[in-house]
Amino acid sequence: VSTRQLARIGYGRNSASKANRVRRLRRIHRGVYAVGHEPLTWHGHCMAAVLAARPALASHASAAWLWGLTGRSPSRIAVTVPSSRRHRREFRLHVAELPTPDRAARDGIPVTAWARTVLDMAATSNDRRVQRMIRRSEELRLFDLRLLDGVLERYGHHPGSGRLRRVLRAHRPDETVTRSELERRFRALVRRAGLPEPA
Repeated sequence: VSTRQLARIGYGRNSASKANRVRRLRRIHRGVYAVGHEPLTWHGHCMAAVLAARPALASHASAAWLWGLTGRSPSRIAVTVPSSRRHRREFRLHVAELPTPDRAARDGIPVTAWARTVLDMAATSNDRRVQRMIRRSEELRLFDLRLLDGVLERYGHHPGSGRLRRVLRAHRPDETVTRSELERRFRALVRRAGLPEPA
């Protein structure tokens, strides 16, 4: 919870400091507190970073974890802010002014939208990892080619745009649609053998 949120329910700065001294609130970042004594989950630390850097969105590997695209939470939380500011060592800051289509919420945490998250991850991932995120998106019923086309149109010169375009060639409507890893492997085998595409 932030001091701004506390102020809306009647906690002034002095009240928040007093509550921190008696451990009803526990300071996580400047102006951000955890309520009670329980240790924070990764999600709690992610929300704390977003509140501390506000206005901010969880982004990059943090957003990928929140969307369920990666198998483990990142060791350092990443947030995107609209303008540069003094660096905070507790988390990684990225600077980008993102329009409404590139903003979302996941588990109550402001986060970059799914398509923007995939684009950001493509900038620092290899093709295979991006393919895995796309497949995971399909499994989670998040995948929407139109959203990815939209983000590529908005950010054509983004460092991840070239890799994402390359990976998406296999997902264009003129390609055979697959629903499992076995089908993908079978299709690759058929192509290597020079056989006709499966219907």
